Amino acid sequence: MKNLIPFLAFSMVLGCGGDNSTVTQAFSADPPLVIGGDERPAEVDIPKDYDPTVAHPLVMVLHGFGADGRIETGYMQLFNFVDEKQFVLVFPDGTLNDQGERFWNGTPACCDPTDSVDDVGYLSGLIEEAKQTYNIDPKRVYLIGHSNGGFMSFRMACEASELITAVVSLAGSTFDDPADCAPATVPVSVLAVHGTADATIPYDGRPNLYPGAVETTERFAAAAGCDVLLPIDEGPVDLVPGLEGAETDKLAYATDCDEGIDAALWTINDGSHTPFFSTEFADMTTDWLFAHSR
Repeated sequence: MKNLIPFLAFSMVLGCGGDNSTVTQAFSADPPLVIGGDERPAEVDIPKDYDPTVAHPLVMVLHGFGADGRIETGYMQLFNFVDEKQFVLVFPDGTLNDQGERFWNGTPACCDPTDSVDDVGYLSGLIEEAKQTYNIDPKRVYLIGHSNGGFMSFRMACEASELITAVVSLAGSTFDDPADCAPATVPVSVLAVHGTADATIPYDGRPNLYPGAVETTERFAAAAGCDVLLPIDEGPVDLVPGLEGAETDKLAYATDCDEGIDAALWTINDGSHTPFFSTEFADMTTDWLFAHSR
């Protein structure tokens, strides 16, 4: 029989009228691995040695158009690092369209032109439910999105920024009009990863639909107070075994940024929309995320 005895995981002091009372929240050592309710459940993976007394980072994966959360998480090889890096991994599914393809309401261009689904509300609710179900460090809440999921990650960074610490977007983009990225109450660190040979979401964007990788990154860098004219070349790395040499150029926007916030662009030279990554991708992107805290 599974152990359902809750453990006291953390405490916080609430001051009200001079009364500094301590309120504790209990977390189970054997929490459920599905959240979100019956209508839109989301799967969860936790470390095998999950300790409910320790506050964990939360990583949420947002799949590409037509995929699902489990497939996307497997493609990114994130399951391999849950135990090693001790984080809670949530991988929800988007809504099915009339053709039976799953999508996120990222922007009108990708992939909900009628604005039919409130995915900002849904994902914000999942984050809050995860905080109530698992011992989550609210200063370390991260998104990793691919394609349509990348668009959705950026939308969350715009409209639910108070919940999000940092995001990684693979082959995604953001609103065509910068004014639509609102209301961002707190700047969010972003890492854009994009291939120059991406034929689905082109590296240079599509006019009147969405900006290219450089412009997208610079918008978020500027929102974080960074000097977009002084990016730092961090050198190349090898993320895609099928491409020759160290094919990915790393550029950091980290000059004069607000404290604890920055942006980065990793350009995969000759990289496609769905590169075949080594485990270095999951390792390096999670390291990048976990280096950010509020």
